[in-house]
Amino acid sequence: MLMMDHTGMSERRWSEVINAIEELAPDYDRVNSLITFGMADKWRREVATRASQDDIVLEIGSGPGSFAKNLHSKQVYCLEPSRQLAEFSRGVIDGDRTTLLQGLGERIPLADGSVDKVFCVFSFRDFLDKPAGVSEMLRVLKDGGQAFIVDIAKPPPGPWAKLLEMHVKHVVPRLARVAASPAAYQRLSRDPYRTFADTYEAFGFTKVYEELLRRKGFEQVGTEFLKLRGATMTRGSKPWKSTSS
Repeated sequence: MLMMDHTGMSERRWSEVINAIEELAPDYDRVNSLITFGMADKWRREVATRASQDDIVLEIGSGPGSFAKNLHSKQVYCLEPSRQLAEFSRGVIDGDRTTLLQGLGERIPLADGSVDKVFCVFSFRDFLDKPAGVSEMLRVLKDGGQAFIVDIAKPPPGPWAKLLEMHVKHVVPRLARVAASPAAYQRLSRDPYRTFADTYEAFGFTKVYEELLRRKGFEQVGTEFLKLRGATMTRGSKPWKSTSS
């Protein structure tokens, strides 16, 4: 069995997930709009308002540019491990303000204290090593800077959690087949949105990631539901260095 849980996944499993996302790149936004009943882009735009025009912003796992295109900050870094997805994003992002970086969230190619905001939007569940990724977020943030982790809601066990689980496991793959091109499925040995269901199952509850942020040094940690409670945004701030003697 290939390891995958709330702390990360094996390199082989990670490669399978990335390959599945790459195959769907041309259909990515259309599929996500359908499986979230039109909410995915609304959530992205809502989260993007947390960045001001004066901020230097990093997005980790920027994929085909679906979130970055909503950012209007003076400088945006898009970090994406897949060269194919990064190249696809060139058609939707602002090339004057945005720098594409190829790499992993566990090894961010930026200097310490170099960005004001870090966003990880619908990509944190795909990290190889989530604790290492959170440490890197803290490292590259300026004092007082904020990190935002956004993903499909996964509440603790209960009726709402069961409903969301059923949607992800049974409804999402069927809706994705309607929105995606047949060629994307013919090229894969398995349904790419079954892969999504697997990563959702391994994704931790909100409290798990709040505790991870605190353990790695973030403060003012909390979570809020986005519109219709179908997604959550967990945030944390990098502490200010003390200036007292």
